[in-house]
Amino acid sequence: MLLNKLVMRNFKRFRDQEIIFQDGITGIVGNNGTGKSSIVSAILFALYGLQGTGIDGDYIVSSFAGPQDVCEVRLDFLAGGNEYAVVRKFKRRPSSTLHEANLYLNQKLLASSVQKVGQEVQRIVGMGPGDFRNTIYAGQKELLTLIESRAGSRKDWFMQVLGIDYLKKDSMEALKEVIDAREGSQREISGRLQELDAVGARDRIQTLRTELAGAEEEAGKIAAAERSAGEMLERAREERDRVLLVRDRYLRLAKEEEVLIAEVGRLSTECREGEVEIAERMRLQDDLEALSLTAGSYEALKAEVAAMAGEKVRADHLALAAAAARGQIQEYNERRAKIEADLAALAEDEAAVAALTRKVGEWQALRDRTVAMKGLQPEYDALREELARMDERFVQTERRVRENRVDIEGVEEKARHLAALEAEVGEYDALRARDEVLLSAAGYAREEERCLREVRAASDEMDLLESEIAGLARQLAEMGAVEEEIEAAGSRKDYLTSRISACATRQQAVREEIRRLAEHQAEILKAGPDGSCPMCHQGLGEHYEGLLGDLAAAAASMQETLARLEQEHARATVEHQEVVAGLQDLLQQRTALQRTKEQHALYSSRYRQSADAVRRWQAEAGEHRAAIQALGLEGYDPAAHDALRERIRDLAEKRTKADTLRGECSRLPALRKERQRLIAEVEGYLTRKEEIEGKLTRLGFDPLVLKRLETEAQALEASYRAYTEAQARLSRRPALEEEQKSVLERMEELEGRLQAIEGEQRDLSFDPDRFARLTEECGRAEEAHQKTLELRVRLEEVPRMRKALEAKQELLAGREAELLSTKAAIADLGFDERQIAAAEETLAGLERDLAAAREQGYAIAARISSLKADIGEETARLSRADDLTRQQESLHEEIGRLKLTRSLIRDYTDYLLQVVRDRIEEEAGRVLAEITDGRYGTVMLDDDFTVLVHDMGDDYPADRFSGGEQDDIAIALRIALSRFLAGVNEVHDSTFLIFDEIFGSQDEERRSNLLRALRTQEAHFPQILLISHITEVQDEFSTTLVVEMGADHASTVREFE
Repeated sequence: MLLNKLVMRNFKRFRDQEIIFQDGITGIVGNNGTGKSSIVSAILFALYGLQGTGIDGDYIVSSFAGPQDVCEVRLDFLAGGNEYAVVRKFKRRPSSTLHEANLYLNQKLLASSVQKVGQEVQRIVGMGPGDFRNTIYAGQKELLTLIESRAGSRKDWFMQVLGIDYLKKDSMEALKEVIDAREGSQREISGRLQELDAVGARDRIQTLRTELAGAEEEAGKIAAAERSAGEMLERAREERDRVLLVRDRYLRLAKEEEVLIAEVGRLSTECREGEVEIAERMRLQDDLEALSLTAGSYEALKAEVAAMAGEKVRADHLALAAAAARGQIQEYNERRAKIEADLAALAEDEAAVAALTRKVGEWQALRDRTVAMKGLQPEYDALREELARMDERFVQTERRVRENRVDIEGVEEKARHLAALEAEVGEYDALRARDEVLLSAAGYAREEERCLREVRAASDEMDLLESEIAGLARQLAEMGAVEEEIEAAGSRKDYLTSRISACATRQQAVREEIRRLAEHQAEILKAGPDGSCPMCHQGLGEHYEGLLGDLAAAAASMQETLARLEQEHARATVEHQEVVAGLQDLLQQRTALQRTKEQHALYSSRYRQSADAVRRWQAEAGEHRAAIQALGLEGYDPAAHDALRERIRDLAEKRTKADTLRGECSRLPALRKERQRLIAEVEGYLTRKEEIEGKLTRLGFDPLVLKRLETEAQALEASYRAYTEAQARLSRRPALEEEQKSVLERMEELEGRLQAIEGEQRDLSFDPDRFARLTEECGRAEEAHQKTLELRVRLEEVPRMRKALEAKQELLAGREAELLSTKAAIADLGFDERQIAAAEETLAGLERDLAAAREQGYAIAARISSLKADIGEETARLSRADDLTRQQESLHEEIGRLKLTRSLIRDYTDYLLQVVRDRIEEEAGRVLAEITDGRYGTVMLDDDFTVLVHDMGDDYPADRFSGGEQDDIAIALRIALSRFLAGVNEVHDSTFLIFDEIFGSQDEERRSNLLRALRTQEAHFPQILLISHITEVQDEFSTTLVVEMGADHASTVREFE
C-alpha cells in the first residue's frame, strides 16, 4: 500500500490542506505543536475512522471551524495495482454526530457508510487498525525502547505489539478465577456431604423398614375387622330396606284412600247439582210460550221498515242539495257586494291621480339631476380613496423613517462593541493551541497517576502477600508429621480389617459347627436308646447317654469359642471405626495442608507478579513524566488548565457574540440605503397629493349638493308611490266589471236549481213519524225473537244432561267400592312406624363400628405413608449424597484439567514467544546485514528480548556498540518487526513506514547514519516518512514537507525546495 494524496479540511490544526506524497524518504519538519503528528492521525482517520486515531471526536474538528463547517479528510492510495480513494466527513452536533464515509475504486464508488467502508478498507489493507499502526508507525522514542528500556518493559512491549499479551493476562487470569470457583464449589460440596451423613441415613432406612413391616401387619388385621363390620352393616341395610318397602306400600295405599274419599265427595256434589239444573231448565217452557206472540210479528215489521228506508234516503239527499244551493247563493251575494264597493273606490282613485300629476313631474326632475351627480361620484371617490391611501402610506413611511433612524443608531453602537470584542478575542486561537498541549499533558498526567496508583496497590498487595506467605510457610512445616501419622493409621486400619474379616470367617465356621452338633443331638434324641446311630447306623444301646453328653460338651465348648470370637470381633470393629475416624481427620488435615501448599505457591507467584508490576508501572510512570516534559512543561497544573479553559470558554462566548454582532453590523449599509429610499418616497407623496387635490377641484362634485337633492326627492317619494298605486288600481276596473257580470249570471242559475229541488221535495210522500214508530216496534219484536231462540236451545240440552247424571251416579258407586277395598288392604299390612326407628338405630350402631374400623385403617395407612415418606426422604438424602460424591470427584478431575490447561497456556506462550523471537531474529539479521553492508548479520534476542549482536565470534549486547551502530541495530529491529507483522497479516505489497521523532538528541553524524540506514530499505518500503522538529535535517530528505503555523493559528504544509 502506497500513499498518493491527503486532503484535510477543518481537521485539527489544518483549515484546508492538500499533501502529495512522493516515493523515497520524505521528511515532515516543523516546530512542536504545529501539527506534524496530525498528518499521521489524518491518514489513520481516513482509513479506520475514530477507532484508528484513538482520539475523541471533540478534538477532530478544528477549533476555528464555524458551527456549520464539516471536518473532511480524503486519502488517495495505491494497493494491489488499483487506485483507491477514501473520503470521511465528521461533524459534532449538540444532539447527534455526523460521520459519513465513502470508498472509491478507480474513481467508482465501492462502498458507502462507515461500517461498510471500514470492512472494505480492512479487506484491502489486510489488517485492523491496531496491527496497521504497529506495522507502519514507530512512535516517539520507540527505537530507544527497543534497546535501552528495562528487560521486563521491553518484553511486555513486544508481547503487546505482537498481540500475545492477552494470552498471559486474560486467559491465565480467567482460568485462575475458574479454578478458584471450582475449589470453592468442592469445599462447599464437602460441607454438604457432612450435613447429609450417608452412614446415618442407611441406619435410619433399616430402622424405618422394620417399623414399616410391623405397621403393614397391623394394617392387615384392621382390614379384616373392617370387612366383618361391613358385612354386618350390609345385612342391617337389607332389613332396613325391607321395612322401608312396607312403609312405602302403606303410604301409597293411604294416599289412594285419601284420593278416593275426595273423589266420592266430588261426584256426590256434582250429581246433586245436575238434578237441580235439570229442574230449573224445565221451568223455562212457560217463558217460551209467553214470548211466542211478540216474536211472531218480527218478520212482517222487518219488511215494512226496509220498504220505507229507501224513501228516507231520497228525502235526505234532496234536503242536502237544497242546503248546498242556498249556501252558494249566499256566497255569490257577498262577492257581488264586494265588487260594487271596489268599483266605488276606483272613482276616488281617478280624482287622486289628477291631483298628483304635478308633484310626480317635480320628482322626476330631481331624480334626473341626482343620477347625473352620482355619475361623477366614482371618480370623486377614487381620487379621495387614493388620497387617503397616500396619507396612510405617508404615516407608515414616517414610522419607518423613525425606526430606520433607531436601527442605524443601534447598529452603529453594536459596531463599536464589535470592534472592542475583536480586539479582546484575538488571543483565542493561541489559547486553544495551548489547551491542546495541556490536554495531552493531562492525559499523560492521568496515566502517570494511574501508574503510581498501580504501584501503590501492587506494593500494598506485596506487603499483604509477604505476611500471608510467612504464615503459610509455618503451616507447611507440620505437613511431614501428618504424612507419617496417615501412613501409620493406614497400616493399622489394614491390620484391623484383616482381623475383623478373620473373626467373621471363624464365627461363621463355629456357628455352622454348633448347628451341625445340634442337628446330630436332635437325631439321636429322636432315635432314643433303642435306635441306631444316624452316622454309623449301629445300635446306640449303652452308648446313648455318653454320646449325648459328648455332644452337649462339644456344643458348650463351641458356644464359649463363639462368645470369645464375638467379643474379639466387637473390639476390633470399635478400634477399626476409631482408626477410620482418625484417618479421615488426618486426610482432612492433609487436604487442608495441600490447599495451604497451593495457596503458598499461588501467593508466591502473585508476589513475584506484583514485584514485576511495580517495576513496570514505575517505568511507565517515568515515561509519562518524560512525555509531559517533552511538551515543554515541567508538570501538569490542573488549576492553571481549568483557568485556561475557563478563559477559553469566556472568549468562545465573546467570539460567538462577536460573530452575532458581525452579522448584525452587516445590515448598516442596507439601512442607510433604505433611509435614502424613504426620503425619496416622501417627496413623491407630496407631489402626487397636489395633483389629486387639483383634479378634485376641477371635477365639480359636491357630496352636500347630492345629499340635498336626495332629501328633496325622498320628500316627494310618497306622492310618487300614491300616484303609481292609484294607477295600478285603476288598471283593474275592466276585470272587476267582467267579474260582476259573471256573478250575477251564476246567482240566477242557482236560484232556478233551488226551486226545482223544493218542488221535488213536495212531490215525495215520506212520513218520518210513522217510520220512527215502525222502527221501534221492529226492535222489540227482534229482542223477543232472540230470547225465544235461546230458551229453545237450553230446553233441547235437558236429555243430554240426564244421561250425564246417570253416568256420574254409576262412577260414584264404583269409587265407593274401591274405597272399601283399599281400607281392607291397609288393615292387612299391619304396619307400625316403630319398626323403622328400630332398623335405623341398629344401622347407625353398625355404621359407627365400621367408621371406627376405618379410622383405625386410615391411621395405620397414614403411619405407613409417613414411614414410606421418611424412607423416601432418607433414600433421597442418600441419593443426593451419592450425587454430591460424584460431583466432588468430577470437580477434582476438572480442577486438575484446569491447572494443566494453565500450565499448557504458560508453556504455549513461552513457545510462541520463542517462535516469534526466532523469526524476528532472522529478519533483523537480514536487515542489519543490508544496512551495514554485511558487517553485522546475526541478531539474537534473549528471554527478556535483550538485543545481542554477533561480532568477532561472540554475542554482545547493543549498548556495547557505538551510537551510530546502535541506531543501525534499532532500525533493523523495528523494520524486521514491521516485515514480520506484514507477513503475519499476509500483506505482500510494498508499503510505507512512518517514524515519529526518531532523531531524538543525536548529532549530525548519527542523523546522517540513520538516513543512510533507512535508504537501504527503500526496496522494501518505497515510502518512508520521517517526522522531526529538527529543521537542520530538511536538506537530507528526498522530499521535505515543512509544517508551519500561521497568524490565525491554522497550520499549513509546503514543500521545501
